[in-house]
Amino acid sequence: MRNIVRIVEHNIREQDLIARGEKVLVAFSGGPDSTALLHILHSLTSILKFDLAACHINHKIRRRAAKTEMTYCAEFCRMRDIPFIIVEADIPAYANKEKLSLEEAGRIFRRLALERIAGEENCAKIALGHHLDDQIETILFRLFRGTGPQGIMPIKPISGNLIRPLLNIGRTEIEVYLKKHRLSPVLDESNLRSRYSRNYIRNKIIPAIEEHFRTKYRGAILNFAKIVMEENDFLKDLVCKRLKMISLVTPGGKIVVDLNKMSGYDLWLRRRLIKECIERISRQTGAGSFEDVERVDAVITGRLKAASLSREITVAADRQKLFFMGQKVRFETKELKVTGITEVAEIRSRIKCSFRSPSASVATLQKLGHKVNFDYARMVPPLQIRAIRPGDTFSPLGMKGVKKIGDFLTDRKVSRYIRDEIPVIADQRGIVWLVGHQIADRVKVGEKTKKILEIEFSERRRHGIS
Repeated sequence: MRNIVRIVEHNIREQDLIARGEKVLVAFSGGPDSTALLHILHSLTSILKFDLAACHINHKIRRRAAKTEMTYCAEFCRMRDIPFIIVEADIPAYANKEKLSLEEAGRIFRRLALERIAGEENCAKIALGHHLDDQIETILFRLFRGTGPQGIMPIKPISGNLIRPLLNIGRTEIEVYLKKHRLSPVLDESNLRSRYSRNYIRNKIIPAIEEHFRTKYRGAILNFAKIVMEENDFLKDLVCKRLKMISLVTPGGKIVVDLNKMSGYDLWLRRRLIKECIERISRQTGAGSFEDVERVDAVITGRLKAASLSREITVAADRQKLFFMGQKVRFETKELKVTGITEVAEIRSRIKCSFRSPSASVATLQKLGHKVNFDYARMVPPLQIRAIRPGDTFSPLGMKGVKKIGDFLTDRKVSRYIRDEIPVIADQRGIVWLVGHQIADRVKVGEKTKKILEIEFSERRRHGIS
């Protein structure tokens, strides 16, 4: 049997999992995997010169067992002088509120809680107990759920501040280690119930595979995943470069893709581009099921006008553009500083106001769209910046009548899907500027203007995806 302490030490050194002087937070459930991980890391602290802390999360799902687990974890850490933190959360209530399964709710909460505790405890890394058999189970689980090549990606030893030192060590080796060191972790009886998908794979499918193929199947599956991962890395780089050529990100965070170019690509490339956009708009790696991708492709090919996806994402086609959208931009109405800068965080923009004397260049400046001049004497302060509201009207420059904002933008062929990102500036009588488009006629600069208010709107727009 291999010496897994030496294997973990080699993993840490070779993969740069822990740097000298760092503090590591171990996710400590009290089960076999996390117990072995914490025990091994504790034995290596003096050799590799790092510090440890442990965090136990009580999900309040199995209340009686949870008390036993907390007691075990606390005593384990006390005996080894390891700082110990407990986080408690009502996961069933959280799952019900967010409309998630218990498994998904628990996973999301654990990640957020561990990140928070790591920050509070000044821990540079978070160590997780995933091992070799978890790799196999994860790959099979994703295959059975219907994943594409991007979903076959094996678990990585290091991802951001998450490290997995046991990733090349099997469950049997961990069990032998625990027995050798007389460690008696708490066993989660729910892991023995095969009604959960992962448990069914662990308890039913893998034993059947092992009976026929012995342990050789592990190497075959991991080699397959490695090949797919390497090819996927190459294709992802290609996809990102192509997406950068045909898209932009709006100030409000929408992804806008050239529909004509997108629809001309082969289906495999469209699917990968769609998947990339969904992951970016949701800020979640792996987001976008096969069904989601196919619904978006139906929008691209004209079979659907729009599609609602999971994670509150909407995709719609309009004016030869494909829009990937999360929640609508919601402006906070705020008073404009008439001498200074007003930040508009919702669309990563700012508005600078300053007074100036009349000059010959005024008429030209009025028409530029992002820097405009007003006759301040015709305005009724205070000025506000806010979102467009239903029924909003104004009298555009050069027009005597009143026009609805919606009709004005339609005439200018401005997509309805980005109108939530267009702010207006209003005084106490109404709208004086539809930002980026037109000012109101009543506040224009004229021959008798004595005091000009110049307003400049600047946005941190990215004309492509990085």
